[in-house]
Amino acid sequence: MIKMTPDLKKLINKYDRPGPRYTSYPMVPVWDNDFGPDDFDRLLRGAGSEAEKQLSIYLHIPFCRQRCLFCGCNTTALKKDSVHSQYLERVEREADLVFSRLGQRREISQLHWGGGTPTCLDSANTVRAFELVSKRGEIRDDAEISVELDPRVTDNDRINLLKELGFNRLSFGIQDFNQVVQQAIGRNQDTDKTIELYRFSRELGFKGINFDLIYGLPSQTLESFESSIEKTIELRPDRIALYSFAYIPKMRPHQNRLDESLLPDASEKLRLFLMARGRFVEAGYEAIGMDHFVVPEDELALAARENRLRRNFMGYTVRSAEDWVGLGMSSISYINQGYAQNHGSLKDYNPALDRNELATCRGMKLSHDDLIRRYVISELMCNFRLDLKKIEDLFEIDAKAYLKDELSELEEFAMDGLLEREADRLAVNGTGKIFIRNIAMTFDAYLRKGKMKTQFSRTV
Repeated sequence: MIKMTPDLKKLINKYDRPGPRYTSYPMVPVWDNDFGPDDFDRLLRGAGSEAEKQLSIYLHIPFCRQRCLFCGCNTTALKKDSVHSQYLERVEREADLVFSRLGQRREISQLHWGGGTPTCLDSANTVRAFELVSKRGEIRDDAEISVELDPRVTDNDRINLLKELGFNRLSFGIQDFNQVVQQAIGRNQDTDKTIELYRFSRELGFKGINFDLIYGLPSQTLESFESSIEKTIELRPDRIALYSFAYIPKMRPHQNRLDESLLPDASEKLRLFLMARGRFVEAGYEAIGMDHFVVPEDELALAARENRLRRNFMGYTVRSAEDWVGLGMSSISYINQGYAQNHGSLKDYNPALDRNELATCRGMKLSHDDLIRRYVISELMCNFRLDLKKIEDLFEIDAKAYLKDELSELEEFAMDGLLEREADRLAVNGTGKIFIRNIAMTFDAYLRKGKMKTQFSRTV
């Protein structure tokens, strides 16, 4: 178990600074704003020539009952069913445009709904949202079909409907069970209702249930957060995502309504994480990736043990296809070795679809160097290791020569006891996993060239 020590405090002071979370590489800030619908069209048509390959689909539902003050998602507080229906009409048009360019490529291994709050849709719109994919693609019988839900706006009838449609994984937005913390972040959530909904989902047969928790929120203390951790352990979801709170008020102006004086400092924030990590591991969960915990029988645990864990904008997975398509406002696609993102507001997204054109506003086609570094950073963030021989085989390069400067810079992390190096391999150790974002940043060519002028959350 990792404990807060004077040496660990020194490492925090040394390495805690703003940095990417690497849900993608290259990161969105360096994508080309001149990359538009025609560029995405070429990516899709190129991908359509590989009909035998599977797809992952992400659907963005950008609506919430109200905006929580901590939130970093692209969402809006629009509650009218008519607005939801109008939005889905545009997404249906987008799905037609996308699938028409993909030709016979239709098989789907992963479908994920994110938001916003997907379960804020009424029953008719829930069915409509599911069918805009199922009627155009072919969802595999063994596909992972998941949805993010807010227990405050989700009832048993909605859980029943999701089960009937074929969803097999639910992600419960919890953040923190403590009422004082909830009040501080503008999210008043009835604990009893949340537990009742969770137990009903279990009775209905859902096995892939995830709890989202956040550490570093205002008013959190070790004692209060430990109580939330104990309640989570008692309920025993299959998966737990323990996210670090990203306080970025310049990018998310609504966060200015939070009381900054109530935020824990870097050392206290790490204490919250270490306490939670220790309690989950003691309770039999396996730590995977940067901030996730799963029961030992979960497929993610097996993938982590076999060093084949993967991660994308939908989270850690073993079902994700190499290519994924994002549908809806602000959604991101990675297909045919290129990224494409849709407009991030309804006022821009809707008119594009009304003109019967793709809603792409930025993106990039990855270079060979981008692909190498994307792989390296993904291996570090998911599996905490690098095999230089495998890199050579995959990309036909002399990995030691190609990454000479970066490998040299890793010596500092090795001297600080955060990773071990052999001739052709390196492995990040337990303490090093806390600083994995810093280690991954070593391989970021755009950071090295000073090309990312944006605000990131802090690495610790």
